[in-house]
Amino acid sequence: MKQLIQKLHKNRIFTLIVWLIVVLIAIISAPNITTSIQQYNQPQLSAKSQPSKAQKIRNDWGYGLKDTFTMDLVYQSSKGKLTAKQQQDIATQLSKLKDNQSYYSIKKISTIDTNLQGKPAMLSKDGSTEVATIDISNNGNSLRVLTNQLVDQAKVSGLKSYVTSPEVVRDVNNAKIAKVTTVSLIALFIAATLIIAIYLRSILAALVSFVTLFASFVTTYSLSLHLAMHFNWPFSDYSVLEIGFATLMIGTIWQIYILRRFRELLKAQPESHYSTKQTISDLRFPVTVVGLTLSFIFLCTTFINFNEIKSLYVLSIAYAVLILAVLTLTPVFMSALGESIFWPTSSKSKISKATYFEKAGEFSMWQPFASLLLVLYLILPFIYFFNSKLSYSPMTNLTQQDQAVKGAQTLSAHFTPGKPTPMIVYIQNDKPLNNEKYLQPLDALTTKLKANKNVDSVYSLTQPGGMQIEKYYVSNQLEAISFDTKQASGQLKKASVGIKTNARNLNLANLQQQVKDMQKLVGRSDRIVSRSNSLSNQVSQATSSVSSSERRSASKKIRRYQAKIKNLTEELQTVESGLSQLVSTGQIIQDYSQTNYTYIKDYSQQIKQINKQLQAVNKNVVSSSDQLNDIYDYLDGLQSSQAANVYYVTPQQLKGSDFKQTMANFGSQDQKTTMLQVVFNKDTDSGSNLKRVKDVQQQIKLQLRGTPLAKAKVAVTGEPVIESTIESRMNNKFVFLLSVLIIGMLLAVFILSRAILQPLYWTAAFVASAFTGFQLTYITMHFIAHVESFDWQVPIIAAGLLTAIASWQIISLGLSLRYTELPLLEWLIPTVKSYGTIVRYIVLVAIAFAIAMTFGASNALIEVALILIYTTLAFYLVLPMIIVSLGKLAVTLPSKENIIKNK
Repeated sequence: MKQLIQKLHKNRIFTLIVWLIVVLIAIISAPNITTSIQQYNQPQLSAKSQPSKAQKIRNDWGYGLKDTFTMDLVYQSSKGKLTAKQQQDIATQLSKLKDNQSYYSIKKISTIDTNLQGKPAMLSKDGSTEVATIDISNNGNSLRVLTNQLVDQAKVSGLKSYVTSPEVVRDVNNAKIAKVTTVSLIALFIAATLIIAIYLRSILAALVSFVTLFASFVTTYSLSLHLAMHFNWPFSDYSVLEIGFATLMIGTIWQIYILRRFRELLKAQPESHYSTKQTISDLRFPVTVVGLTLSFIFLCTTFINFNEIKSLYVLSIAYAVLILAVLTLTPVFMSALGESIFWPTSSKSKISKATYFEKAGEFSMWQPFASLLLVLYLILPFIYFFNSKLSYSPMTNLTQQDQAVKGAQTLSAHFTPGKPTPMIVYIQNDKPLNNEKYLQPLDALTTKLKANKNVDSVYSLTQPGGMQIEKYYVSNQLEAISFDTKQASGQLKKASVGIKTNARNLNLANLQQQVKDMQKLVGRSDRIVSRSNSLSNQVSQATSSVSSSERRSASKKIRRYQAKIKNLTEELQTVESGLSQLVSTGQIIQDYSQTNYTYIKDYSQQIKQINKQLQAVNKNVVSSSDQLNDIYDYLDGLQSSQAANVYYVTPQQLKGSDFKQTMANFGSQDQKTTMLQVVFNKDTDSGSNLKRVKDVQQQIKLQLRGTPLAKAKVAVTGEPVIESTIESRMNNKFVFLLSVLIIGMLLAVFILSRAILQPLYWTAAFVASAFTGFQLTYITMHFIAHVESFDWQVPIIAAGLLTAIASWQIISLGLSLRYTELPLLEWLIPTVKSYGTIVRYIVLVAIAFAIAMTFGASNALIEVALILIYTTLAFYLVLPMIIVSLGKLAVTLPSKENIIKNK
């Protein structure tokens, strides 16, 4: 049993079993690539970033909108303006969605009917496109699944419908990255297998290499993903692809070195166990030091506070696992298979000389300065005209085939380029905003932001449609006051004319004549009364005298007249009675005339006083009319001035249905938080997004200073802010990344080569070659694909790949320099000749992998592939000239100086 165990150990069977267990656990425990990448479909920003702060405010919004994201449901008529029937069909379809809100996890739907004041924001100017906003819960729901469901359910016959938002577009981009990653990894594994098979002319060697590299990749992938899931270590949507690049690129080069060395040793010592042991012994040190150097360098990226750069730590795991796989798993098959590992042929392919390296080295030895000038001539123009413009939009890698992309483009075409990607400003106050004290500075902020040259429109609580609502402004209220003032002025003018007319109609001379006539009338009435009294007395006397003579007369003559007298007496009595009444009436008339005389006299005096008062009143009326005219002119001027453009909502308006509806759309449930939607007049990929966002943030800060909202919490979010945050971090942190990569590699080379100048020259040459590669790639993409800028993740991916290639080449040179016993001048040419063959194969491997990257049909990967090709080719061209020319000058220049000094 003991012998069996020793035999198994000698044949490295235990190593194989361990690897089988590790790989099996990795495959079972790790989710598939698409699922793992989907978990990181949105940018991972720090808690101190503006979008993170805005999300905290959003979570306090109320109305059940915590942990929700917003989508735009876009309807567009290709035949022009939407008809009334089409708008009704849209409303009907949205009503069906409302009825099934819980099924689709919809928390809120905002339409034209629920946001009448904001109609301009939801209906395009040409009337062909209508937008509804949907808030969907993201708790336990897949954005991709919900989007697809809404796309199917929101369709309206005769109209194009899209479900889009920056989050949906990013998710689409993430889905494409997952697809591209899968395709690219398959292509890369095939390329790695073919490279080994072609180089070694062996199918078995290619299969052995495939097993080793696959085991390394799966282990690294599973370990990295578990660290991200359980310990919240950084991970990005390109991390899986970066692991694949690192494992396959360097792993293939190491496999070539190991198997080629194994073949050479087998010819001298056919015994496979010995040859395997000797091969590993010979190559353990360079493989280990390069792998550990790369692991240390990429582990240091965790100190750079930028998630996409920190996620490069997965490469440190990849290189560490790759070292173990190459040095432990490959020897298992080497030892077991021996020379048959190179089946079907064990013959070594003929290695041609690196003619270019040989000729370039000889020229540089002959004319070092001319060689340096040639290098500068080849590289400096590309460095001088280097284009560092990057695109931070997820639309960069997407085509127009996806419905979300089409929806975004529809909004851009029919509204404004910034419509699909608005900037959201959250303002959280400690008191409700439903009063004029807070609404006025909020409206002033809205108007100020609208005046920004980069802003197309701003939708807010006070201007929900992007335009001022006239009834809520002082100018509108001044118009009503001015109208009333003008009417009052006109009425006063009429009153003044009437007063003047009445004053003229009050003729005092006539009144005085009437008084005199009344005095005459009173005198006449007195005489009438006096005469009436006298006549009454005479009639009484006459009556009494007639009765006495009638009684003394006895004759018949008297009797004949008695009846006549009797009649006369009765008539006289009647006259007497009438005269008595006349006297009474005259007395009454006399009293009434006297009274009228008194009244008329008093009335005349009052009229005099009234006339004087009317004249004074008329003067006051004229003066008031002039003052009202002045007031009207002032109000009219004030209404036309900027001072009247002030928001003022009355208590009655605050209680109105219009304001309540707007508050529900733009205010939180407790009415302490509101949002402003800022739409730029350009898309986020126009090249000045960072500056635009900073300008708006600065305007907000300055505008709220000194207002009741000065102490309110303000946070901004939205696609422009997210992209500007990434851009700002990238501008600052990528420099740190380059510093870490270059300094880490230099320190390793300095230590391993025990030299400083020569490794410094080689590293500088590679950095210059990388700049050349970037610029050549930009020129190529610009003329072929009309690409104006790289995707922002391209430099990060390329930096990881180029660092690995540079480390292997430069550290190998450094080790050669360290262990040589030749003087530097004698070491240069032989090293360049032998090293040229190695570099040539590295270039061929890099080109083969670069071609494999393009199978994903992603602009980002095509750009990385071109950078890799151009950089390795540029380094291949300049490396022999740099090695020899600067190596010779390092020796000859100090010698000449010493000669001059000695003279």
